[in-house]
Amino acid sequence: MAGFFPHVEGQEKVQKEIKRLLEEDRLPHTLIFYGDEGLGKTTAALDLSGILTGKAEKLMNELAELSEEERQKTPVLTLADEQVWYLHPVGMELKIEQFRTFLSAMASFDEKPHVCIIDEAQTMMDPVANALLKTLEEPEGNVHFILITHDLDALLPTIISRGERFGFLPLSENDYDSFIHRRKDIHFPRGMDEKILFQLSEGNPGITLEVCDEGGSAQPESAMDFWETVTGSDRPFSTLSSMEFKERKDFLKMLRWILLVGRDIYVLAETGNPASLRCVTVAAREKRIAPFWQGEKGEEALLALKTAETAVARYINIKNIWDMILITLEHIQKGEKEWIR
Repeated sequence: MAGFFPHVEGQEKVQKEIKRLLEEDRLPHTLIFYGDEGLGKTTAALDLSGILTGKAEKLMNELAELSEEERQKTPVLTLADEQVWYLHPVGMELKIEQFRTFLSAMASFDEKPHVCIIDEAQTMMDPVANALLKTLEEPEGNVHFILITHDLDALLPTIISRGERFGFLPLSENDYDSFIHRRKDIHFPRGMDEKILFQLSEGNPGITLEVCDEGGSAQPESAMDFWETVTGSDRPFSTLSSMEFKERKDFLKMLRWILLVGRDIYVLAETGNPASLRCVTVAAREKRIAPFWQGEKGEEALLALKTAETAVARYINIKNIWDMILITLEHIQKGEKEWIR
């Protein structure tokens, strides 16, 4: 199985199933790749596009030449001699104009295989989804659609019914260990090891690479600053509401660190045992505030943060999510249970 999707970590079940369907000439014209961000769905779609078109090397070379900024700013990317089309959200959603561009070109496609990758498919509004649905109902024989989403429930049921679903899962601990030792560009942040990274990322390679960037070492301390402010400030909302995040991915990274530190604090509050802590660089600071978050307070705080994580995945405005976190935790801090419920 190794090498079928040469750029994808793990996902053996998905790879075996798609390989089998190809060998039996039964690959559906619409595939839906779903699962958390960072698990390799887009990479798998590109690898599969290379296999279907026979232009894997050309496709990857063209992608390598594009900067991240170019990829983000181009609403419709055409690659591999215009046999691979890549659509992704412009701003917060996929636009009808992107689909019109593709559909207009599709009318003049030759007999060669073509692939249309639709990334973040959950951001399609109903009019866009309905326009796509007509094409999916009567697909051209040489055109495959690959829809990518980390929120399957946000897709219209009619869209889901037209495609075959392939779920992407976090890596097992063994697969994660292989991934870590195979990559030469992973540098652990200070105070972290492979086990902590696995717990933080929950076996997600994409999250791991984000955490191990140049700024990763500052994240536990920043998350700890957040918890100390929420615990000890008379007005945590006023103190923290002015924080700004340049990009959604930066906000999500910080939120995950806040959750990780928060879980440490809750474990200390409930057990008093430091042996199971994951953010050892801030363990002493966690221990000082842990008693405050015993029982329902700790449970409610972590629930609010998990709800916020889900909201980020659904592209809700980051500022609104941050305000929701701060308002909710301030009420929890003050013991205002009626408001929380």
